[in-house]
Amino acid sequence: MTGTTPAPRRSGRERKPVESVYSDAKKVVAAASSAKKKAVSRGGGKRKRNPADEESDTSENEEDEEDDDQEGAVTASDDDEEESDSEEETTEDDGDDDFEAAKPKKKASGGGGARSTKASSKKTKIQIGKSSKSKKKQPTSTSSTKSSTTQGKINSALSSLAKNVLPPNEEPGLKSLIAGLLSSYRPPKSSQVANFSSNVALNVTSPYTINLHSLAERVIEMHNDNPNRAQLALLNLLFRSVGGGPDTDLPMGGGVSTTTAMDENGEEQEEEETDLEHMDTEEWAELVTDLVDDMRHAPANQILLCADPLGAVHQQNALNSHGDGGEGDVEEDEKKKGSKQYALGAAEFRKIYQEFWYILGYVALTEGGMATNTQQEEEDEDEEETSGSVVRLDAELVKELIGRVSELAPVGQPDVRAAAILAAISMSHAVLDQSAQLVKKMDVAKRQYKAAVKGENESKAEALKVRIDSLNRSAEDLQEVVMTNYVNGLFVHRYRDSNEHIRAMCIESLSRMTLQRPDLFLTDKYLKYFGWMLHDKDHHVRITALNGLYQPFKAVQDAQDGKEVAPADEFLMIDKIQLGLLENVVGKFLSRIVSAIKDPKPEVQEVAMKVLLMLLQNGFLDDCEDDGVWDPINQRALSERASPAVRRDALYFVFEQLEAFDDGGEGSESSERKRTQQLDAVASYAAHALTKGPIPIDKIKIEVADYIVQSLREMPEHRALVTDWSAMLRAIKDDKSATTAHNVKAGDRADVAKQRILVRMLACAAQEEVGAVADESFLNSDVDPDMANSSEKAKKASMGREHETLSIALLKALPNLLLKFKGDTDVISELACLPRFLVPTVFSLPQRKQDFMSLIKNLGEIYLSSSNEDTLDKTARSLSSLCKGNHARVTESKAQLRKVVVELRDRIVELMSSDDSTIATSAMSVVNSESEFASKSSKRRSGRKKSPRAGASPATEKTSLTDDDTRGSADADTEYSIFLNVRRLRILAKKCDLSEFFDDTNNVNQLELLCNFVCDGLKSRLRACKPVDLRVNADEETAADKLIEDGDVLGAIGKSVNEGLQLILSVTGWFFFSYQDEEDLVKNKKDLVDDMEDGDDDDSSVDDHVILRLRNRLLSLLELCFSQYIPSSDEHGDDDTTVAKHSDDQISFADYVQIAAGRTTADLRMLFPKELSDAESPLLRAVALQEDGRLVGAFVRFISAKEHALRDNEMEMKENKSMPQSLLLPMGRAIANNWARGNRREAGVFLRHIASSGPTATSIVTCAVDQMKKEDPVRMLESQMASLRQSYENWVEEEPDMDNEFPSDEEMKEFEEAEESHKEQFQHLEHRATQFSKKLGVFGKLSDPKLRPALNGFIREGVRFSFSNLDSNGEDTLVLGSRLSFLSILSKYASWIKKDKQAKKEIQSFMDEKEFELRRHEEFEDVHVDDLAALAAFRKDLGLKNLPKTSSNVSVTSELDDDQTMDDEASDGLNELQSPVASVSSRTSKASRASSRASSRVSSLPALPEGDNESPQDSDSDEDSHFSAGSSSNKRKSQTQNTYDENSEEESDSDESSLGLGYSQKSKKARRSK
Repeated sequence: MTGTTPAPRRSGRERKPVESVYSDAKKVVAAASSAKKKAVSRGGGKRKRNPADEESDTSENEEDEEDDDQEGAVTASDDDEEESDSEEETTEDDGDDDFEAAKPKKKASGGGGARSTKASSKKTKIQIGKSSKSKKKQPTSTSSTKSSTTQGKINSALSSLAKNVLPPNEEPGLKSLIAGLLSSYRPPKSSQVANFSSNVALNVTSPYTINLHSLAERVIEMHNDNPNRAQLALLNLLFRSVGGGPDTDLPMGGGVSTTTAMDENGEEQEEEETDLEHMDTEEWAELVTDLVDDMRHAPANQILLCADPLGAVHQQNALNSHGDGGEGDVEEDEKKKGSKQYALGAAEFRKIYQEFWYILGYVALTEGGMATNTQQEEEDEDEEETSGSVVRLDAELVKELIGRVSELAPVGQPDVRAAAILAAISMSHAVLDQSAQLVKKMDVAKRQYKAAVKGENESKAEALKVRIDSLNRSAEDLQEVVMTNYVNGLFVHRYRDSNEHIRAMCIESLSRMTLQRPDLFLTDKYLKYFGWMLHDKDHHVRITALNGLYQPFKAVQDAQDGKEVAPADEFLMIDKIQLGLLENVVGKFLSRIVSAIKDPKPEVQEVAMKVLLMLLQNGFLDDCEDDGVWDPINQRALSERASPAVRRDALYFVFEQLEAFDDGGEGSESSERKRTQQLDAVASYAAHALTKGPIPIDKIKIEVADYIVQSLREMPEHRALVTDWSAMLRAIKDDKSATTAHNVKAGDRADVAKQRILVRMLACAAQEEVGAVADESFLNSDVDPDMANSSEKAKKASMGREHETLSIALLKALPNLLLKFKGDTDVISELACLPRFLVPTVFSLPQRKQDFMSLIKNLGEIYLSSSNEDTLDKTARSLSSLCKGNHARVTESKAQLRKVVVELRDRIVELMSSDDSTIATSAMSVVNSESEFASKSSKRRSGRKKSPRAGASPATEKTSLTDDDTRGSADADTEYSIFLNVRRLRILAKKCDLSEFFDDTNNVNQLELLCNFVCDGLKSRLRACKPVDLRVNADEETAADKLIEDGDVLGAIGKSVNEGLQLILSVTGWFFFSYQDEEDLVKNKKDLVDDMEDGDDDDSSVDDHVILRLRNRLLSLLELCFSQYIPSSDEHGDDDTTVAKHSDDQISFADYVQIAAGRTTADLRMLFPKELSDAESPLLRAVALQEDGRLVGAFVRFISAKEHALRDNEMEMKENKSMPQSLLLPMGRAIANNWARGNRREAGVFLRHIASSGPTATSIVTCAVDQMKKEDPVRMLESQMASLRQSYENWVEEEPDMDNEFPSDEEMKEFEEAEESHKEQFQHLEHRATQFSKKLGVFGKLSDPKLRPALNGFIREGVRFSFSNLDSNGEDTLVLGSRLSFLSILSKYASWIKKDKQAKKEIQSFMDEKEFELRRHEEFEDVHVDDLAALAAFRKDLGLKNLPKTSSNVSVTSELDDDQTMDDEASDGLNELQSPVASVSSRTSKASRASSRASSRVSSLPALPEGDNESPQDSDSDEDSHFSAGSSSNKRKSQTQNTYDENSEEESDSDESSLGLGYSQKSKKARRSK
């Protein structure tokens, strides 16, 4: 079986034994000509410390270290950082080869006698054959695997790190190994390459291998002469990697130190070398502690290596963001990594660091002081016996180096621990690789020994026996190094480290060891660690543990598939892996592995699913009968929360349980039939899974079938299932019962679900295939270019053959399928979208003409009979797409679509003509009776054969919707039919221009006529539903009988109104688009007149045009919708008992039509923005919607009434997103699109919801504010003031009051709760002001220079408002100082003013003047103390000086001049009083204000003026005169920029009645006076 993930064997089959890929190993290749014998004497000084002492030191501080460790959290995946030894770099694998021993250069024999006798006894003499040089990987082979571009970026990142970390003139070498590692990317010298190629038996695994090997050789050479100095160099490398600098380097002495000291004469004095050998534990601990303390302050971007594989910057950000130790959000990882160059350099340095220590371990073994390499001549006729070098490996040296770095493992700083452990792990891996080579050679020698014994060659057998013993002793020595120093001394303590990355590092090292030496580590003793760490709290560790179980299976599978082995993996002992050894650990931890497929982290899920799939493939689940194991895995195949990889692998488990996917029997069945059975089996299983439980058939999530298709397309062996169209269509046509996995009938509900799933799979497969073989433009041919999701990917050349095959198969089958499933809405919805994916060329085929005609006919019938919006939308898209292009069937397609449109028109006319009031007011009354439009409707009505009521003519059978006989189900059915047909026409109007399907007979625009007819019909229904203010009196008692109360009728009418508004808007938009296209008037910068003098060239106006007529009709209909507003009882201002209650159905109807009207109003304002009034075209100027005050005011009134519902979203556990999307989103779109001339009062109401209305509302308002700031920041600032002032006034009016002088305990409790709520409202208002202030700029810098002078006026206007005591009517009814608490809101902008000295000085003067006036007032003593506290706090926030106490007879002028007397302490301590909530309990005229406010709300359709007054008109009027074209055609005056004026405080409050905007616009009289 081929593919990335082969299909598993069926459960219950006999498990096959794992075959060794090395069972037939090749014979050992004879070595080349022998060289001269060279004796290499060992060097080096005395040992520094007994290894046993090192181990005891390591374990002694273990408990203290556990307490000092710091826990951290990380959010990134390990996938971005993989070690070099796991990269997918491949090389040839020729089976068993002789061990390639290194040929070290001749060393000087100094200090050899310093070795202890015990150390000398570790010498091992091994005779090893040399491998052919052709097997060795060439030095340049690895570099070719990386593109030059990628490696160039890496080299640049390493160079940048070197400049950032290294001081000037620090050169690579023994005194600076860190510089050597950072410069290892440089090309090696030719001599290094030659030496490496001829003398080193080490594969080139990276571009750095040769340079790192040369550096490691120099370190070992120094270690042979001076071990202390070499180890100091290695320790300095470790400390420099984790943030140390030249100052933290341990003195190396001998002129090698990077720093020098001065003697008394100022001359350089060589520093004394640090003696590690004679340093006791306390001195060592003190030294390391001092170094760690010095490194704590190192910047994160100068730390090359840390515990986090993603770098120190990421680690620091993760710890700062998630200091509680929890796991962060993966989406934030990119933001936390720092600069890309640093992240790239840090990741590459980690690989270099690991490779250096690995090479160091290898060089220490082969070139250490105790290692020797001699050549000896041997003659043997046996081909398997070879002559080679005798190698002695220096195991003691590696053991000493691992012990030295392991001493840093208990350090509390995680980065130091990580660097030390990483070094120990890398050297341990090098030791295990060498031991694996010895074991392989020992196996070869044993085979040779058996052959010699069998051949009775005693001399050879004796020599081979000696050789086997020598190899065995050497291998045991190396095993002891790893087991003693790393496994027992380091791993068993560090695998549970407090740092999650160190834990993952240890588990990953164990996973590698199970592949290096499976005979040692692939046992229950070590496999249990993987099972334990599956429960780790960090997902990095869980992933690593799962990988530890996965890697043995993956290695065996790759070997069986013949995949090439990477250079770093050449020494792995895959042939020794026995998968059966994992059976115990799998059985014990299987439930935990299964639960990991639902892990919160997708990365964990994917690895867990891979492990389970490997277990299934290798028979580990054959005996598992637990449904708790299988069911969760199967469910992931259909889970929307699972990743695509998890769903694909889970689907393999499903296939394993289905008989249709059994191998065998293929020869007796055709391929198509087999695939049909498999598709039916998959659909049956999915249907059974989806219909479990009491789920209604209409609520089944059929869309999950898309996941099945996507998974199948990712399975190479099963991809044909979703590209074999004949098989898919055949599976749909075959009416088979759905069955379960055990071939049991699943039931009728499952049968229905199965059919739907198959059709959904067909639709998804077609879309996926077309998307794979065709251009993106083909899929989006029927989508508005502004709405299409265009990508920057290169367009694909259409693979015509595949696309044509798909199109022919679908065209042949679709007509019959549409008829077969005509009654199933869900199936039809999926089938109706398929014609869009057909390539047009097949329509022209003569043999396909009948199929095409049947297809469009069936689509038309489905469209006329369907009521599901999704089905209608997809069918309309298919019909409209078939009418486009230049194929041979375009004419037939348009003819069919015209029949649909005409049929819908006739239905609407017939249904709406049943009301005499509609006929009387519609345009039908003036149409020629011979017109097609009139004759069609009359013929259809005459065919009904209705029997008129007694005494009534057929024309007057129904006179009104409010007649008694219209309150039954018949009227509800009629209204619902009107709604359905208007909806069908509206959906078509969204997809194509309907004017193409209407004949303008008798010079009458039939489409306009239909829109007028619909508009008038909807008006008559709205009048019948219009709510009235029902006061109980003799004159209006009968008004209640005229209201429609039937909920079904009201619901149908409301839906008809919504659809009718959108229909007329769409038709108007198509007319407008056609006019601009014909006249070449597409709006751009040239269409807008920047200089008003250009307007004198063409002053002509357009008074009559189809666009104007439709626009005005639509506006009058919108007004009537807004007139449905039903005021609440508290808005009447009198006793609730005098108000007749409306029913819940009536209130719902009123809300529904107003929401629809608000959405259409916003669309209309965007279609005809005010900027068009400056266009060159007279028609564009005429259609500009400038008189929108009444509509805007009505929508604002409705939103204000629903404000409590928006505020409730902040408190609800589950947010109601539909409310802000229905109310705020339309208003925000209209405001942002017209902001250059937008209404600031409307914007003020909109901006209220930037906070405290839920996250959706906040998001909508924030996006709109960003656009407003970009368009006109000063105007946005003005709207902020409007919002804050109006909300503040509402807050003052809503202050709770206690009417009863002697309240009861219950009344007092209610009053206290009301006061608390009132305070919270003020806090919300302050929070809103804070949000407003943040939108002005970031980091103390305003986003626009225009805001600087405007802020001065903004603060001055706020101050003027705070000191004013005039109400909204301009009357002096407020208590003195009652608005001073507004200064607490205004102080949120203080940060922008304090930095502007000039503005601060002006505000100081203005504040002083206003406060002097306040103090001189006769009622100053009555000002509330909280209000004065707010005043003092405002001065303090802005940094303004306080006024001194003065007598009342001191003039204002003299006090203003005496700036020196102003002192911060001269305010009676008011600045220390509590603020900000002001008390307004003594403020008068609350009842009068409430009454005035209520009357303004109840008034019908209030205008929303700004500057100029607009006279409101009766919303019940049928006249459209105030929307006539002439009213806007001549208004071409350029609108001046509205900014704050320095004298704005002189304006009276009476000029601010329109939401307090008088400060930004002078009245005409004021401008003339100036």
